[in-house]
Amino acid sequence: MNVIYLFVLIWLALLIFSGVLLFSRGFLLARVSKTETSTCRRLSTNHNDEYLLTPEVVNEIFKDVNASSNLCLPQKSKVIILVVDALKYEFGLYKSNITEPLPYENKLSVLQELLDRSPDQARLMRFKADPPTTTLQRLKGLTTGSLPTFIDIGSNFASPEINEDNVIDQIVKSDLPLVFLGDSTWTDLYPRRFRRAYSYPSFDIFDLDSVDNQIMKHLPKELASDDWQVLIAHFLGVDHCGHKHGPLHEEMARKLTEINEIVGSVVKAMDNETTLLVIGDHGMTASGDHGGDTDDETNALLFAYSKQSKFFGSDSGSDNETMQQIDLVPTLAAILGVPIPYSNLGLINFNIVPDVPVPHLSKFQILLLHAWQNAQQIYRYFFKYAMENKRTFDVQETDKLETEFILLTHRVQTIYNGVAYKSFVRDLNANLRDVLSICREIWVKFEPTQMSQGLLFCFLPIFFAFLLINNSRPADYANMFKPKGILYTYLLNLAAGVFGYRYYKNFSFKSEEHGVIFFTAITSTVILAFYTLQHWTSIASNWANVRRFGDMPTRLLLFSIMAVFFSNSFVIQEAKILSYLLVAVFLLMSYELLQLSVRFDFRNKIRASQFLRSTALRLILASILAICFIRFAYTLFRCREEQGNCTDFATSKTSGFSIKKPGTGKTYILAVVIIVIYTTLTRLYLRSCGNLTGSSPNVLLARYGPTVATICAGGHVLLANSSIKNIQRTHIDAMALVIYGLLLLQIIVLSLAPLMTFVLPPRNPNIVTVNGIDSIVPEIFKKMKRMYEGDDAERRTEIPIVYGLATVYSSITITFGVFLAMTMIVLLEPRAAIGLVVCVAIGAILLSVQGILRYRTATSFENCVQPTFMAVVGWFLLAHFCFFATSHQTTLSQIDWRAAFVGRTSGIGQSNIISGALVILNTFCGPIFFFCMYALLSTETFSLFALFPNLIRSCSNSGRSGSKTDAAVAMSDIANEAVGFDMTRGELTLYEYEDVFLGAGFKLATQFFMLQGLKIFCAMLACTIHCRHLMVWKIFAPRFIYEALATFVSLPALIVGYVLILRISRAVDDLIKRINKAKTQ
Repeated sequence: MNVIYLFVLIWLALLIFSGVLLFSRGFLLARVSKTETSTCRRLSTNHNDEYLLTPEVVNEIFKDVNASSNLCLPQKSKVIILVVDALKYEFGLYKSNITEPLPYENKLSVLQELLDRSPDQARLMRFKADPPTTTLQRLKGLTTGSLPTFIDIGSNFASPEINEDNVIDQIVKSDLPLVFLGDSTWTDLYPRRFRRAYSYPSFDIFDLDSVDNQIMKHLPKELASDDWQVLIAHFLGVDHCGHKHGPLHEEMARKLTEINEIVGSVVKAMDNETTLLVIGDHGMTASGDHGGDTDDETNALLFAYSKQSKFFGSDSGSDNETMQQIDLVPTLAAILGVPIPYSNLGLINFNIVPDVPVPHLSKFQILLLHAWQNAQQIYRYFFKYAMENKRTFDVQETDKLETEFILLTHRVQTIYNGVAYKSFVRDLNANLRDVLSICREIWVKFEPTQMSQGLLFCFLPIFFAFLLINNSRPADYANMFKPKGILYTYLLNLAAGVFGYRYYKNFSFKSEEHGVIFFTAITSTVILAFYTLQHWTSIASNWANVRRFGDMPTRLLLFSIMAVFFSNSFVIQEAKILSYLLVAVFLLMSYELLQLSVRFDFRNKIRASQFLRSTALRLILASILAICFIRFAYTLFRCREEQGNCTDFATSKTSGFSIKKPGTGKTYILAVVIIVIYTTLTRLYLRSCGNLTGSSPNVLLARYGPTVATICAGGHVLLANSSIKNIQRTHIDAMALVIYGLLLLQIIVLSLAPLMTFVLPPRNPNIVTVNGIDSIVPEIFKKMKRMYEGDDAERRTEIPIVYGLATVYSSITITFGVFLAMTMIVLLEPRAAIGLVVCVAIGAILLSVQGILRYRTATSFENCVQPTFMAVVGWFLLAHFCFFATSHQTTLSQIDWRAAFVGRTSGIGQSNIISGALVILNTFCGPIFFFCMYALLSTETFSLFALFPNLIRSCSNSGRSGSKTDAAVAMSDIANEAVGFDMTRGELTLYEYEDVFLGAGFKLATQFFMLQGLKIFCAMLACTIHCRHLMVWKIFAPRFIYEALATFVSLPALIVGYVLILRISRAVDDLIKRINKAKTQ
């Protein structure tokens, strides 16, 4: 029956996963970056070049225009690009009839002067950006010609460097020198590409002038230089002014006036062979922000000017009012005579291409070759991407576009004059814009329907689980979840999934996956609601007994955890916030201990000597030690780029450990010492519990395995980070592989023979009935009681001695935790390994304090086996605090990819699945470890009082009306009087009340499900609310990704923890039956 709880947990986990997946599909639209690059033969008018443009070559080209896609026409001019961050289109418009202009109006007067003076050589256009309108994503669009999404899945995850084909790399490959000045984002995206780079950080948005002043300092001498073909300058002052003051502040007038003067000076300084482009990467809202997709944010400005050459006119077929930002890439390629980047989706806008004559080619022939080269490049990319991602694209639409393009390939051969060209290019551009529309729909726009569905299906299971499971008693779950009902639930979900897969198009879903997830989620939600209504009477009855304002401080702590997601400042400082909240948990527990001590232990009079000997003082001191550990973890936190003065947001190289210079390896030595202390203390604890007695497989593994793992982990920490040369990598890998093997062996042993007990058979065994009225457990302990009370015969003959029975559950869980922790330690950096062990120590103290508190406040076994809500929240906090204590941060650039190769650098097991698993285990070691160990919250109270029976006496003296406890009173009687059952039996009591214990374990796992589900729901809701926030792609979206991944590993970890309980319980049952069977023979 209790196995049914496992299937309920899996069902709830899948339901929460469904909500997260639906939301992520609507919010994080992904595009796979391609590594292919475009190439072409550059035609030249220089007789010394390989591909000389002659009349014969021209005739050959126009015999088969379709074969001309690999040709590039000669360069038309040099290019100066002035990127003015957040230069909104309205900032460049000149309104002559305004007497009192706003701060941003009529400040760029030089643009209008050039337009009036040279209308054929100047252009002012709306420069339309695709969301997300953040600088990083916009620069990707401006250089690759594609539609950047938040997730550009490429080969280089750990670096912001662009790894797909782009116009910067094409310029470099064509031997055209570049010079850059301004925002360091360019040099991050394109390191080592520029002949000279004057880059400056853009982190301080309140600094309006530093970067711009540095550009103005170096720009004049670069304009005077003649060793470059492309010059790029990126100004930040206007954008920073918008963030700090908004567009209506006088500072905006000052910054735009500066830009006006800069443009004027550049126009004067540039030569006749140069084209000037002044562009904005995005606009800004009325408040000065950007990031979303409103017109204010997407309407940037583009101004083009050529001193000598006229631009192609409106007869070229290009839009002369609005230009898509991605159109800049093929346009630059046409001006510079370089290949159009492979993944470009933009069209050449001939309105800003200088009309420079090309020998032997007429005007319409030049335009036709450029346009057709552009078209073939787009279709080459589009159809290859569509073929590799068939389920992403609509087959009917792609077939239609392909048919139209085939017709165009035949039509292009018949273009012999300008009139035919105009008609052809109009149809060609319409077809290519359809391609762009399809890609934009898939990659750029949010899907509010899927986001809403995701939020709904994430919240509803949390809500119904709270009503149904949290407000029911563990003993009632057997009647709620019956095998037949759960079987029908899975069958209904299977039917719903098949229905969604078959009929997803009828409901306007874009993919089979969406249909399957939606219908299974809605079916599960309805079933969960039915269960709730079916048992509403008992739910309402139990709910009425709950104190309305109980656990209010803990609720406030929980509210604070969830509030983190709604502020970018809170997300940045999340590590410190979690540490404060975790400290608050220990302070609240200490306060409750003091309250109980004053109420019971010191009822008559508080004596200093009595207080100094009390259990409460020891636990308060332990809590203070835990707070010190939390404070020590501050030194292990990794800072974020946004925090300022941060030197470790990018992976830094260290000199490593050296025997000759031990001072350089203090962290490594400390890590090894702490690992040794951890395993030694664990081994001493298990030995004191009697769990290392005997020769069963798990006992032998627990006795020797941690020692071997410690040696290997310590050796790996020192040698993998060593500066010593000539160490064979296979030897270092072998140490990690030994630890992996030990964890695998531990899992196998747990599956086959998990118990860490040793049965010492009695000299003259008697029968203990197990099938009678009384169960075997009370019978055994009745005989043990008579033995303790002095019945020598009983002592000698009746009871078999079983070592390790009092900690039968916790010992196995702790041993599994040791091997799991050692695996994580070998994957972590030394500093992070210290953080993991520190968190384990904090967890041990939390278990001890909550165990005593639970005993003092419990009135029955059911109360005692369920930890306090404060302890549950504290454990949950600790799991997520451990993420930061192990030197992780919620930024994509700080993922520790090194873990993917630990133990595998010598070529063993080269699998992406294994690599991903190791990185996940490294990154989310805290949630995985503590959620696998969650059962200790239920068992530790029993093991504590089995190991330290004096705690029962000290905690229970006061409950006996202030009189001194008779020394002759048995411990079991004291325990019975305090909590209603004999706690001296330790964790064997959990087997006696197995149904309640497993129900409580199921309830505790569900409570963690609800907390984690609520956390990811808040992360999703914050992303929805802040989808147009400036920092949505920098802070909120990465935080959601981390929380989603944490959810995907935390819920399975909880399920693993519950499976461990079930397996131990089954093994204990087999042990008791074997003992009874031996006594009947």
